[in-house]
Amino acid sequence: MSDAPVPTVVGDRLYSISLRPQELALYGEHVNLNLRYSPIFDDADEAATRHFKLLVLEMEAEVPAEATGSTPRRLQLLKCGWEIELATTVPATVGSLGELRAEVPLLLGRIADTVNELARRARLEAPLTTTVIDDLVAEYRQAGAARG
Repeated sequence: MSDAPVPTVVGDRLYSISLRPQELALYGEHVNLNLRYSPIFDDADEAATRHFKLLVLEMEAEVPAEATGSTPRRLQLLKCGWEIELATTVPATVGSLGELRAEVPLLLGRIADTVNELARRARLEAPLTTTVIDDLVAEYRQAGAARG
């Protein structure tokens, strides 16, 4: 049995967002999604009962040469970060907590809700469907299994 503290989720919040809805409408058919998730801390040796992690989702599109008048280029359509706050009953070294299975789906769901609402307000289709989110979670978990 492991002595590692088991964290509980005590909060989550929008960290930042950048969205280009007009370009999303133009180039949203052919996007690449990039997902990053990591702990946030200043001192790696610090022990605490509050821990923070940040999930960042980026969406980029390849803008064709005919649209730019020169060579094709990549355009960032979306960058959204969502922070989670975790608590432990005993202090643990920051950045050392294991990942709860619900963390990434929770944060991706929050990002999707936010982005889809902004898209709706711009009269666009929701870019982050349930299928897209499920695929991102599966890819994330598969990449994690390959790493570790």
